[in-house]
Amino acid sequence: MARELFIFLDSTRQNNARLDNELEPGSAHGRWVLCNNGKPLGTLIKGPLSSAAKAARDARVIVIVPGEDVVVAEVSLPGQNKQRLLAALPFALEEQLIDDVSDLHFVLGPRYGNNQYVVAVVNRECMQRWSDICDELGLRVDVMLPDTLALSTSIGTWTILLEDTRSVVRTGVHAGFAVDHSNLNQLLSTTISDAEGVTPERINIIDCRDINVNTNDFSLDSGIELHVNNFENDSLIWLAEHFDYEAPVNLLFGEFSRKEKVKGHLRKWYPAAMLLAAVLFLNVTTTVVNYVSLSNESQKLTAEMEQLYKRTFPQAKRIVNAPAQMQQKLNALQSRTGNSQSSLSAMLTQIAPILRSTPGLIIKSLRYQNGRIDIESDLRNFAALNQLEKALSERAGMKVEIKSASQNKDKVVSRLEIRRPGS
Repeated sequence: MARELFIFLDSTRQNNARLDNELEPGSAHGRWVLCNNGKPLGTLIKGPLSSAAKAARDARVIVIVPGEDVVVAEVSLPGQNKQRLLAALPFALEEQLIDDVSDLHFVLGPRYGNNQYVVAVVNRECMQRWSDICDELGLRVDVMLPDTLALSTSIGTWTILLEDTRSVVRTGVHAGFAVDHSNLNQLLSTTISDAEGVTPERINIIDCRDINVNTNDFSLDSGIELHVNNFENDSLIWLAEHFDYEAPVNLLFGEFSRKEKVKGHLRKWYPAAMLLAAVLFLNVTTTVVNYVSLSNESQKLTAEMEQLYKRTFPQAKRIVNAPAQMQQKLNALQSRTGNSQSSLSAMLTQIAPILRSTPGLIIKSLRYQNGRIDIESDLRNFAALNQLEKALSERAGMKVEIKSASQNKDKVVSRLEIRRPGS
């Protein structure tokens, strides 16, 4: 066993009052002791539980609650489907409970015998209070159970733990109760009478009070052996040293289980997560749309570049990479014409966008010589020719001369001479 922190929460009503008054979480009171291999490390501490959170580090946390607030019962339920059993459980116990079943938290324990199940029932508000106290203190609770089931037990033996004002009794593996001292004897006798012949052979009495018990105070069957152990320490110390690790129920069940609590905390972030997902989706969608649009534009520009290349170099048979092949052609021209290449490149850089954006322009030939470019082309009409001349003059800053222009059916055949100013 590793280090374990045992905590006993005080009466729920006391802690409720403290929480209702909006005091700090540390104002919740109780008792706690840190153990190692079942042996206490130091003394038991009573009072505010705020300091218990520090001791909980690297320790298994076991919270023990008053048995008066938890009903432990046995119920017969057919079938083994967990969801159906949980749905049927409130109705199976409805007649035995005072509170409305909708206000109760049901814990389904293990199955034994012929479809018999151990069940623990606690008021939901009470359970929520315990859970809130632990959460606000930052306690990561592993087990929460009533002190009636924390008592050790054995076949044929009942155990009674006597505290200052109350008694905790475990009458079997799946049963027990807590009661004030004044009603202990009567309730104990009634429980033995209702045991239908299965009476205990022995009752172990652990007396943690300053004034020890007198066995004559118990008017029980003479056949039952009473064994008294005077324990000169707090009852929580005895529970920690004799804790029943095989206890049949853990109140941290269903909505109060650690798994469901994590889900509950995550559910608080669902709106933010959904908003983030929507933003990411919109961002990804926009990126994809932009990519597709740019890809289509790139393909369009590539096609136009290939057409321009074919018009500029009609003798070319195969086009693999128009920009690279255009550069190769220009480099070849440079090797033949020397520095004139720089003039040709510069002029093409200026006039190419205008030529490409002219609707209906078909370049039939392009020749360069001595700083002048001659272009033979087909255009839709004379207006388009005039617009091209104007654009080359104003936007590219070139001197343009229309050498010839004639109407040929539905097109205008023209020859333009383009040169830089001053050339």
